[in-house]
Amino acid sequence: MTQGNEKELDLVIFGATGFTGQFVVEQICQTIEQLPGLKWAIAGRSITRLTEISTIVNNAGGNNVPKPEILVADADSPETLNALARRTKVLINCVGPFRFYGEPVVKACVENFCDYIDISGEPDFIERMQLTYDQAAKNNNTTVVSACGYDSIPAELGFLYTKQQLQLRNAIPSQIEMISSVKGGKSGIVVNYGTYSTLVHGIANVNSLRDLRKNANRTNRTVPRVGPPIKRIPNGKWDNRVKAYVIPSFLTDHSVIKLSQQLDIEHRTEVPPAQIAAYLAFPRYRYLLMFYIGSTLINFLAKYSWGRSLILKYPRLFSFGLFSHDGPTLEQIQETSFYHMFYARGISKSRIHGDEDPESSKHNIDSKTPLIDRSNEQKSTSNLQPDVELVTKVTGPEPGYSATSIIVVQCAYTMLREKTIIPKGVLTPAVSFGKTSLFQNILERGIKFQVLEGYFSI
Repeated sequence: MTQGNEKELDLVIFGATGFTGQFVVEQICQTIEQLPGLKWAIAGRSITRLTEISTIVNNAGGNNVPKPEILVADADSPETLNALARRTKVLINCVGPFRFYGEPVVKACVENFCDYIDISGEPDFIERMQLTYDQAAKNNNTTVVSACGYDSIPAELGFLYTKQQLQLRNAIPSQIEMISSVKGGKSGIVVNYGTYSTLVHGIANVNSLRDLRKNANRTNRTVPRVGPPIKRIPNGKWDNRVKAYVIPSFLTDHSVIKLSQQLDIEHRTEVPPAQIAAYLAFPRYRYLLMFYIGSTLINFLAKYSWGRSLILKYPRLFSFGLFSHDGPTLEQIQETSFYHMFYARGISKSRIHGDEDPESSKHNIDSKTPLIDRSNEQKSTSNLQPDVELVTKVTGPEPGYSATSIIVVQCAYTMLREKTIIPKGVLTPAVSFGKTSLFQNILERGIKFQVLEGYFSI
């Protein structure tokens, strides 16, 4: 089988004709100068649609963008997926829902020495792939990374960045609250139907994730608790720090961060653990009320096949206009943005083993020097109250299509340029890219990370 530098193509976008896939193709056209001589291809089921996309690329990019090769492949056809994976170094998978269509693509990539990246936000798929294909990927010197879009790189790298900022202040990370929200403009927020379908099927199969975690043997990945247990914010409570009502997050970020901390132990990344509590923010009570009503209806109906058919047929009705077959307009995308707020607490190292040189714990997120392992410190801090407080913030453009396309393309570029320093196996974004230039690359393209002073309690 063809490996590494022997392959004809650098990068393939599978699902290039889909709603999100087209944004990914556009992003490659806009950033092609980062990888001069990139050999790339677009892949999908319809030769007609792929030809249309290729023509658009050719007309828009002129001589500056090499015309992508067109490859026909189907998630239901292992032969076409194997042919795809044999020819390319890195594959970006944009075909969802991943619970239905993702595993054959992962399998083909692992078996054909092709690094894999996707934009999945489905915890059951992500964790199942990790348990199923991790060892095979390691054996074949291959890396498989899901959640490489808005789900969940801003949250993952934001969490890592926050822990590093605590270390800069000579503190051991203990507790981090993450509060997330999406802001729309006058034209409102609309999300494409594909995301809605994924959400509905995820709710319908929520027990499969519970069973997966129950049966998984993860005794070697027990994450130590640092400091006293983190206090949870009551459901629906007004939080003055973000001027919004907050609820416990049901999104992918929390699951991916927890899995990252388990993999940090397995891969000995020396990244210190911290307790995490994740929330979603609603700036107005009517938005919160709409969420409660809509989620209650969808949670009930998604349990039954007739109910799923009903809510999938009328996405606008059951989501109060949030989800649509048509997706967002360009104006809606341009007006929308996201933020993650991280409210972090740490324990001063001087309280554990006396004063130490603060310079010894300084690390930047784009540094290739690993964070310091403080396992002995962690064992001695369970009764110590945190005494260092810090607030960080991650912001970016519209999450589903703008931010996701920016991030996943930079992940692919990073995989191509820095493969030798990226661990092998089925991993999370933070474990895969924590020691690479990815942070700096997305920072330069509009995903901002910053420390806020004096914002911990308002």
